[in-house]
Amino acid sequence: MAAETPVRLWINAYEAPRVTGYHAHDDGQLFALRAGLQVIETPSGRWVQPPGWIGWIAPRCAHAAQSFGATAGWSLHIDASMATALPDGPHVFAVTPLMQGLVDRMTSLDASSEALEARRGHLVTVLVDELAASRKPSLHLPMPQDKRLAAMASALANEPALADTIDQWADRIGMARRTLTRRFATETGLSFAQWRQQARLLKAVELLSLGEPVTAVALTVGYSSVSAFIETFRKHFGRTPARFFDEEAALPRAKKKPA
Repeated sequence: MAAETPVRLWINAYEAPRVTGYHAHDDGQLFALRAGLQVIETPSGRWVQPPGWIGWIAPRCAHAAQSFGATAGWSLHIDASMATALPDGPHVFAVTPLMQGLVDRMTSLDASSEALEARRGHLVTVLVDELAASRKPSLHLPMPQDKRLAAMASALANEPALADTIDQWADRIGMARRTLTRRFATETGLSFAQWRQQARLLKAVELLSLGEPVTAVALTVGYSSVSAFIETFRKHFGRTPARFFDEEAALPRAKKKPA
């Protein structure tokens, strides 16, 4: 009996948003979007994936997903043995020109022969090496595990413009301010202020990907000053909101059936 193919590619497009409940795969999954936006969620955090970034789900990692707007992209399942250098949990990688070229070549191959299938496998190996060497931050919002802190964090992630102070939140969830501060930092790795800024910026990425104007996005995520929002965004991501999606998304243009 022939061995199972270590690399399986799908190219897909959906006209409507999709919600996928918690599930897991025995293999690893790489995926990217040409259009739309996707949010990946695990009990420990949320990852925002706009066009031009490559998402990763580790083997046997339970996760849920939600897309926004019409989406188009590719999904690549790889054997767990090929994924040992990648993170143990979800991650979203910024695409470099080399990654783009590898993806273009990989997705253009019609792997109808063993030789072409092997060629695609070699390209995926190089792509995984490049992803593993990437030091750019993931579009990640860590979530606390304490039930009261998780409820607070979910409210802020969904409505980042909420202006309640940490003292007001401490009163609301019935936790001493000092305890909230210490436990929140321990469980997320960020201070309350750092986490709130991250939540606002990731929500901004989501809204920008859907075509919302920069001014409207700034106000929606809680900035009263558009210039302050632009400067904070630039310092965090290395580019302004208006230029965030300038680079071509790592996606093929031709439609293909599953390999």
